[in-house]
Amino acid sequence: MVSFHPDSKFLTDFAAGSLALSEAVCVAAHLEFCGKCRAHVQQLSDVAAQMMARLEPVVEDDDGFDSLMQRIDAAELAPQVSAPRVTRPALASSGIPYVVEKLAGGSLQALNWVKLGGSLRIAPMDVGCSRRQTAIYDIKAGRPMPEHEHRGEEITVLLKGSFSDADGKYVRGDFVVRHAGERHQPTATLDTDCICLVSLEQPVKPSSWWYRLMEPFVQYRLSGFNY
Repeated sequence: MVSFHPDSKFLTDFAAGSLALSEAVCVAAHLEFCGKCRAHVQQLSDVAAQMMARLEPVVEDDDGFDSLMQRIDAAELAPQVSAPRVTRPALASSGIPYVVEKLAGGSLQALNWVKLGGSLRIAPMDVGCSRRQTAIYDIKAGRPMPEHEHRGEEITVLLKGSFSDADGKYVRGDFVVRHAGERHQPTATLDTDCICLVSLEQPVKPSSWWYRLMEPFVQYRLSGFNY
């Protein structure tokens, strides 16, 4: 059962279409697991629609019209991760959220994976967002990730399996937020590999000196990150 959800600000910004794409992809993925949050977003969208319907029409000047058209063109080119997706079926036949499957080109295995040690591999994803790193993490069953400290906000949505750290256990569909200064070491449970969608505001800082020495090489290998 999903226990960790986006807070009201995430859901409100998502419904309004004002959330940065990397974060919006994470919220959209969570919504495909969570009926409670889908209903919340739908309520927010309905309220916004009612409020807009009561407003008097506004005549835009030329600059405003040009700006509006540019935003519409940009939205048509961007991945569709805004509120209307809540009406889609819960998950794709693969069990992976539609939004993730679409961005991965139909299969996670088609992504360019970078192996980091014996327990972790990472596949960068280009979601058209220059503000954050977005990637799929695959942690081997029963194995830990390297312990690390966060330099900025991290959003994790569990797509398959589960992991635990000192703060608890997280399962498929959970939306987990970490903040700058927090330190942890996620460990996948024994039964299956743990696959996560991750959005990072800043690269993490490994605790181990060995991983710190390897960090420049790792960042080079992960140059596919849109960051």
